[in-house]
Amino acid sequence: MKEKLLYLGWSIYRDIVYSGLNETLSKDHRKKIIRFNQFILLALLVNFFSVISYFYHKLYISALINITSAYFLLFAFFLGSKRKLEAGRILAVVNVNLYLIVISYIEGLKAGEYLLFFPYFLVLTFVVSIRRNFRELLAVYVITVIASLVCLKLCPYTNDVQVINNSMYERLYSSNLIISLSMTIIFSYSILRINKDNEEAILQEKKFGDTIFNTSLDGVFIIFSKTNTIASCNQRALELFEVKEHREIEGTQIENWFDEDHIKQFSSIEESVSGDVGNWQGELAFTTKTGRTFHGYVSVVPFGYKDTRYTKISILDVSNVKMAEFELMVAKEKAEVAAKAKSRFLSNMSHELRTPLNGIIGASNLLLQEEYLAAQKPHLDILKFSSEHMMMLINDILDYNKIEAGKLELSETSVGMKEFIQQIASQFATEARAKGLEFTIDFDDRLDLDLITDETRLNQVLSNLLSNAVKFTPSGRITLAVRKLFSSSSKATIQFIVVDTGIGIPKNKHKEVFESFTQADINTTRKYGGTGLGLAITKKIVNMFNSDLLLESEEGKGTAFHFTVELKVNENKRQYIHEANEQEAVDLQGVKVLIAEDNPVNLSVARRFLTKWGVTVCEATNGKEAVERFANDRYDLLLIDLEMPEMDGATALREIRKVNKQIPVLAFTAAVYDDMQADLLQKGFTDFVHKPFRPGELHAKIAGLVAALRA
Repeated sequence: MKEKLLYLGWSIYRDIVYSGLNETLSKDHRKKIIRFNQFILLALLVNFFSVISYFYHKLYISALINITSAYFLLFAFFLGSKRKLEAGRILAVVNVNLYLIVISYIEGLKAGEYLLFFPYFLVLTFVVSIRRNFRELLAVYVITVIASLVCLKLCPYTNDVQVINNSMYERLYSSNLIISLSMTIIFSYSILRINKDNEEAILQEKKFGDTIFNTSLDGVFIIFSKTNTIASCNQRALELFEVKEHREIEGTQIENWFDEDHIKQFSSIEESVSGDVGNWQGELAFTTKTGRTFHGYVSVVPFGYKDTRYTKISILDVSNVKMAEFELMVAKEKAEVAAKAKSRFLSNMSHELRTPLNGIIGASNLLLQEEYLAAQKPHLDILKFSSEHMMMLINDILDYNKIEAGKLELSETSVGMKEFIQQIASQFATEARAKGLEFTIDFDDRLDLDLITDETRLNQVLSNLLSNAVKFTPSGRITLAVRKLFSSSSKATIQFIVVDTGIGIPKNKHKEVFESFTQADINTTRKYGGTGLGLAITKKIVNMFNSDLLLESEEGKGTAFHFTVELKVNENKRQYIHEANEQEAVDLQGVKVLIAEDNPVNLSVARRFLTKWGVTVCEATNGKEAVERFANDRYDLLLIDLEMPEMDGATALREIRKVNKQIPVLAFTAAVYDDMQADLLQKGFTDFVHKPFRPGELHAKIAGLVAALRA
C-alpha cells in the first residue's frame, strides 16, 4: 500500500513537473520549464495548506485571497504547458507580489505574511538563471523589492477587516515564520544542489575536454601570441618531443622546438595569421629534446580569451609519410628507368629481329612473284607463312607492351570497307582452303562506302580472329560476316562476326582466354602453339573502339566472336592500294630514290621491288655515304635506315636538311618505341615505313609523296 501511494505521488509529481516538454526543445529551455513547474507546484502546496489553516481559524477572506492566488498560479501553469512560458512566468511573478501585498493589508503586518518575501527572493534565483538571464532576474528583483516596500509602507500593523485577536496574531506570525524559514531552507538547498550539479557538470566537461586534448593524435601547443611562450601542451606533444613532464615544455619559447631552418618561416606565419589570414596549414620541421628532427603537418590558429591573445599550434607527425613519399619517389624513378630500359630493349630487339625478317619476307615475296618449279611452291609457302607468323608474334609482344603502358592510340584514316574486307579475306581464304576448310564472306552490300577508322588496328583485330579460326578448325567452315545495323548520313554502326566450326572453348574457360599468356588448356598450347596474347590484345583494341569483344562457344561445336563499332562516314572515296592489285598502282617510272641501308639483304629486297616499279635506285651503305651521294646528285625521294654505322639516319638527315628542306624522306626502320611518329617528324622525316615492309604500302607512300612534291 505504501509503495502504491509513493508511486502515485511520484507519477503526479512527474506529470506536473514535466508538463510542456517535447523533444524539439533545447536542454536549457527544458530546464527552465522544469524549474518553473516546480515553483508552481510548491506555491500551490503552500496555498493549499494556507487555505486549510485559514478555514480552521475562520479567516474566510484570507482563505478566499489564497484560493484566488492559486487560481492565477494554475493559469500560469496552463500557459507554460501551452508553450507560452514567458507569459506564465510574468503572471506568476505579478500574482505572488500582489498576493503578498493584499494578504498583508487584509491581515496586517503583525500576522507576518511579509516574511514570505525572503524565500521568494530565493525562488526567483531558482526560477530565473542568473548565468543566462541576468537582465530578467534583475527586472523581477526590482519588481519584488518595489512590491515589498509598498507592502511595508502601505499595510497597517493590524487591521479589523477580519476578527483576529492577539493569540491568533501570534500563531499566524509563528506559522508564517516557520513557512518562510522552511521555504528558505528548501530553496537554499535546491540552489546549492543545482550549483553543485553545475560544478560537477563543468568538471566533467573539463575532464572530457582534457581527455580529448590529451588523446589527440596531434601534438598541441597553446602559446602567448605576444611573447611566443608556451602556456600549455597536451600529452601527445610530450611524446612527439621526447620529454616526460609538462614543465620541460611549458614556459619555454616555441622557437626552441623548431628546426633552425624553419624558425624564420614560423615567424612570418605568425605575422600572417595575426593579419588578414585567419589560420595557416602547412609542413614544418621540428627538433626534439634528444636532437632528432621530424616533419609535422602544422595548423596555426589564433584566438583570444579574457583579453589575452593566444595561438594554438597543432602538429601531426608526418615523418613516416615523408619517408614513404621519398621511397615512392625513388621507386618511381627506378620504375621510370626500368620502363625506359624496357622500351629501349624492345626497340632494339624489334630492330634486330625485324631486320633479318625483312629480308626473309621480302625474298619470299619476290620468289613467289617470279618463276619457280612446281615442286618449290610448297617450300616457298612454308617460308612465307613461317616468316609472317614470326612477325605476328613479335608484333603481339610489342603491341601488348604498348597497350599495358597506355601508349597505343588509334589513328583516323579513310578506309574503303568493301575493299578492306576483300583484302583480309584474300589473306586467309587461301590458307583455309589449303587445310580443306570452306571460307565464306557474308558482306552487307550497303557497306560499300568509305569509313573513318584505324585501318591497321581493325585489320589486326580481324586477322587475329581469323587466324585463330583457321588454326583451331580442323574441318568444316569459317565465316566472316560484316553487317550494317544502323546508319545515318555521317555515321554507320557495323557488326563484325567471325564464326568457325572448330574445337570450341569450354564455358568455364570463356573469361580465361582473354587473359594475357593464357589459352584454353595446356594441350592447346602444345598442339597449336602461340603466345596466348592474341585475344588479350584483340579485346583491348576493340575496347579502344568503345566496344567489347563478345564470345559464344561450346566445346566441340565451334566458336563465334563478334563486336560492334560506330564509324564516321567519309563521302570522299580514295583509291585503295594493296598487294593484290599492285598492277593497278600509280606508275613510278622516272622516279629517282636514294636508299641508305647497311643490311645487304634488306637493301637487295628493297631494290628489287623498286626496280620492278620503274624506280631508279641509288644506294648508300651508311649515313655518311648517303650525305655525300645526296650532295653530288639530284633525287625525288630518300629512303633512310635509322640504325647505320659511321653516321646514323637521324644525323645524316640533319646534314641533308641543311641543303634541301623540301625533299620527302622516309624512315626505313625496324625500330618500335613510344611516340615514334612524333619523334621522327621532329627529326625531319616526312613519314616512315616499317621493316619488314608491305610492298603495296611502300609503293603508295612513294607515289603519294612524289606526286605531292611535283604538284
